[in-house]
This record gives sequence, structure tokens and C-alpha cells, in this order.
Amino acid sequence: MRLAAFFLALPFFLQLLGFGETPLGGGLCGDMFAGRDLPLDQQPAGFWYGVLFMFLLAAQLGYGLSLLLLPLLEVRLGPGWLRVGRGLVGTLLLLFLLTRTTGLPTPGPVGWRLEPAPLDPLSLLLVGLSLLGGLLLRENRGHGTAA
Repeated sequence: MRLAAFFLALPFFLQLLGFGETPLGGGLCGDMFAGRDLPLDQQPAGFWYGVLFMFLLAAQLGYGLSLLLLPLLEVRLGPGWLRVGRGLVGTLLLLFLLTRTTGLPTPGPVGWRLEPAPLDPLSLLLVGLSLLGGLLLRENRGHGTAA
């Protein structure tokens, strides 16, 4: 369970690399600061995707830390808690696929628009680590406690 928690928390910290100039790209949230001086209705789609994924990565970080800390408090983690983690990873994967293929509706200067985001190595790494954490949760499905 500790390994699953590690893989679920790591993407949040690796995303910080995407805010700088790296050859890996911007990751899931790298475009959040691209249009700093623009009003909200003129922000590029990547800004809105970045906000969405930052909330998801923060939730995933909190979940991963709970997998580490709750057993220290002798809280038994039931199968429902593991389903929450798998649902969080599934949501991240689904939204990643949608934003990279068709795009999600985002506000624009003349109305709503669908604009797919570019694919970069850092975003693939972040989603891959999340999936690995979700798969490790699946293996621990019947155990109920963190080891």
C-alpha cells in the first residue's frame, strides 16, 4: 500500500517541473501561467485544463498521503476507501484522454470552444505514475489495511 501511496503522491511534485522550462514539456498543468495578463474569458484552453488537473493532482496527493497516515492512526482502510482512489485515478485518466483528443468545453472570447491540448512526455509520465498507483490499489483490494 505504501508503494501505491508513493505513486499517487509523486505526480503532484513532478508537475512542479512542468512550470519551468524543461525538455519534458509542461505536463498536465504547465499552461496555467501562459496567459497571466489575460482576462479569464480570453485564457487559452490549456489554462482551464491546468486548473482542472491541478485540483485532481492535489486530491490525488491528499489521497496518497491518507494511505500513509491513516494506518499510523490505526484507522482501518476498507474496500470503499480503495474504490475512492481507483475512481480518482479513473477520472484523471478519462479527463486526460478527453483533453488530448477532442478537448473539453472552455470559455473563450466569442463563446465556448473545444480545443485539444498538446501531448508531452511529462504529462504521459504523470498519468502513467497515477495509473500505476491505481493498479497497485487494485492488487490490495481485499486486504483492508495498509502494509
